[in-house]
Amino acid sequence: MDFKKIEMIFLAVFIALDIFLFTSYLKSRNAVVITNNSGHISLTKEMDKDNIAIDKKLSNSSQQGYYLASKDSPVLRINQDKLRNQSVSYNEEKHQLNSILDSPILLSVQNPQQTLNRFLAKQQNVLFGQQYHYEPKLSTKSNIVYIEDRKIGQFYEFDGRITFQIEDNRLVSYQQRYIDDITVLREKQATISERHAVDSLYTNNDIPSNSQIKWTALAYGRLLKVKSNTIYIPMWYVGFTTKDSKTMQISKINAFSGAIIKDDQKRQVTVNE
Repeated sequence: MDFKKIEMIFLAVFIALDIFLFTSYLKSRNAVVITNNSGHISLTKEMDKDNIAIDKKLSNSSQQGYYLASKDSPVLRINQDKLRNQSVSYNEEKHQLNSILDSPILLSVQNPQQTLNRFLAKQQNVLFGQQYHYEPKLSTKSNIVYIEDRKIGQFYEFDGRITFQIEDNRLVSYQQRYIDDITVLREKQATISERHAVDSLYTNNDIPSNSQIKWTALAYGRLLKVKSNTIYIPMWYVGFTTKDSKTMQISKINAFSGAIIKDDQKRQVTVNE
């Protein structure tokens, strides 16, 4: 193994990480930061005026998380021959396994995850299936999402998802990505609170008037990618709908700095298909 090459790659990753964090820090200094209860109350009143509803009581408690790193891995491609009763292909660019079942599997209309949980439990059906769990927040009737869940935390990033395609209440195919060989880069750090995350979205005009915040979740997401190495940090994911819209928009907030994460494309999930 070329340890010198690996050392240089991680040095590049750390340099890029430091540059990104410094940029995020400068941006966050310009953001409106809420630091006391009276400020939260004031923002809540302003959100009420803008007809922004929240379906749950938001917590003011901080949590903790890590900076994590992972290297692109061909582990799905290497193990794909273990799969049975399905036609499998592998996308080298996305590191994604694509599967079409030989025979569709009937699912429960009310609780499709019950059958899917049993399906994932067998290695011949899904590789590393027991390392994923059902995530209703990201799922629809036609696309049921499972996310990678490790002892260190859960991953909402596409890098760690299985998406099952459902037609007429039958499982017909799925796409899988897997985050392998996860390394902790730094000690645990405190995150901003759930309340702070929503406040950041509002003060940065990321939540329009006449919106309804449906859910929030703290999970690991991609901070940056350098060559074949990816850095993950805790992020607050906030799902909200706008008036008369059939799509749920999902915004992301850096849970360390409070900065809004801007994707190339706005993440959307169709609601009530």
